[in-house]
Amino acid sequence: MTVSMTARKVLLAVFLIALALPPFLGANSYVLQVLNLSFIYAIAALGITIATGITGLIVLGQAALMGVGGYSTGLTMTVLGWPWWLAMPAAIVITGLAGAGLGLLSMRIKGHYLAITTLALNEIFRVVVLNESWLTGGPFGLRDIPVLRVPMLGTTVSQQLYLPLLIIAVLIYALAIRMYGTTFGRRMRAIRDDDLAAETMGVNSRRVRVLAFVLCSIAGAIGGSLYVLTFGFISPNNFALFESIRMVLMVVIGGLGSIGGTFLGALVVTGLPEMLRGIETYYLAAFGLGTVVILLTVPRGMGVIADWVLAPWLPEARKSQADQPVKQFKAEDQEAEDARAVAVAERLRAEREARAKSAPAPEARGTLLSVENASKKFGGVVALKDVSFTVQQGEILGLIGPNGSGKSTMINAISGIAPITSGRIMLEGKEISGQPAWNVHAAGISRIFQNVRVWGSMTVLENVMIAHPATRDLDVLRSTFGARSANAAEDEARVAALEALSLVGIRHLADRPASDLSFGQSRLVEIARGIVNKPRLLLLDEPGAGLRGGLILELAEILKDLRDKGMTILVVEHRIKLVVEMCDRITVLNLGEKIAEGSAESVARDPVVVDAYLGGKVERRRPAKTPAPDMTGPANPITN
Repeated sequence: MTVSMTARKVLLAVFLIALALPPFLGANSYVLQVLNLSFIYAIAALGITIATGITGLIVLGQAALMGVGGYSTGLTMTVLGWPWWLAMPAAIVITGLAGAGLGLLSMRIKGHYLAITTLALNEIFRVVVLNESWLTGGPFGLRDIPVLRVPMLGTTVSQQLYLPLLIIAVLIYALAIRMYGTTFGRRMRAIRDDDLAAETMGVNSRRVRVLAFVLCSIAGAIGGSLYVLTFGFISPNNFALFESIRMVLMVVIGGLGSIGGTFLGALVVTGLPEMLRGIETYYLAAFGLGTVVILLTVPRGMGVIADWVLAPWLPEARKSQADQPVKQFKAEDQEAEDARAVAVAERLRAEREARAKSAPAPEARGTLLSVENASKKFGGVVALKDVSFTVQQGEILGLIGPNGSGKSTMINAISGIAPITSGRIMLEGKEISGQPAWNVHAAGISRIFQNVRVWGSMTVLENVMIAHPATRDLDVLRSTFGARSANAAEDEARVAALEALSLVGIRHLADRPASDLSFGQSRLVEIARGIVNKPRLLLLDEPGAGLRGGLILELAEILKDLRDKGMTILVVEHRIKLVVEMCDRITVLNLGEKIAEGSAESVARDPVVVDAYLGGKVERRRPAKTPAPDMTGPANPITN
């Protein structure tokens, strides 16, 4: 039975009201203190969810960042005499700067090395605090820090701060959920799912990583500051390595990447040990066993529950994952997809033929891309050697060659993934060689990879929207708080994305999670993503790899349709018959050097090209007629 979105909103309201009742139901100070601590840790652990669960940056030093915020608040209040409403923002700024430093470090250190580095932060923080005892109090910590008081809410500090802490936590989580579905949230998820694809679609990964660490640090700073303002005391033991591990456990039990799940995980990890303390010696063992049972029973953690309840506020992909398992693509689905692809191909061909009859063929409009003496070395291996060629505006240029000839290396060089060692790459007279991939995309070059690289955590529509230039300069604040300019940019990107999906014939899949798609559908999503910004040059690396039948026909017709509408295309493809079918000119590489260039027909008959493919001289043959519909039979001796 499907529960309506309205019912889920009611369930969330009931949960929050129930969470607000303990002070009014006579709960003792100990219970309230444990719950207060849960809210504080929920805020700090949210930073791990943002950095690790959403952006894919492993952070194991959140307790140290929490400690920086706590000590900054305590010191500014006790030493400088600042009020809490000045001390807390100062602590956030100080800790945010530390997070920015970690973000810059993450550009050079990634994966497990980054995890080890952040893990070391805990020990670095502990040693600094212990050694600078003249300022920090050393092992004895800071005492007599003024705590927050709200007398109208109760007689004890635990009672007075319970509702304020709950409200602060709920507001911060609401902002995080809001951010998750915005442009910046999509960028973070794109970096986590596939950072290379994200960069080639215009996502500045450096900026996103730094901001993710800053947000992670801010969450830690808020948690640390609230800890000090609640308990009036702080010591190195409050933010030791074990506390970082506990917060990671909150995120894991809550479901990695689930914002609402992190809140539930914090309640469980903070509250369960206190409930088990009656077991005395064995309470930690019982807590560990309970954790294992939760993870074995619900591998996705408590995020399954949280995402289900929060579905009205989550992007479509997260809603689908919460409501139903991933769809398995069946044989009958493939047949239906082939039929749809053939229909789209026939429609595009008919439209193209009609245009050809009613309008003259477009004239050549000059050189768009110029590669001049490009060379690329990987250590002692020469992948490209003095390669020069041009791409004319409005044409489809095929780049072919045997395996290892340097085709993908050339595509990588043009798109900014692997800069050339020497030579120049010019786009309409402006040099782009050496530019990062996101700047190349901003200049008007889109790239599609040989292996499908869609972001499975997003819907098809989100996958395409992220590449639209309207959202390129949106910052996290404007996106999260819904500034008018941000909303206008989102609307523009959404309309353009739907148009791109319509062009490739899959608009009906717009709200489906990309992880549910077949290989062929994923390829079409990539093409839509590549053309949504109306690029001046579209790069395709083996776009036909893994496709067959109707999908091959559809691909060829889509590319020719794009060319007729003025788009310039450079395609690497090993299926010679497909290249001959759709390309205006062909450039051939072998062992990193250009060996031939010309029309599709002349290159296909060139004996030098035949030698390069077959490794020896062969007798020239007349090309066989092109079979339909899958273009898999040999057109000449060059078949692979």
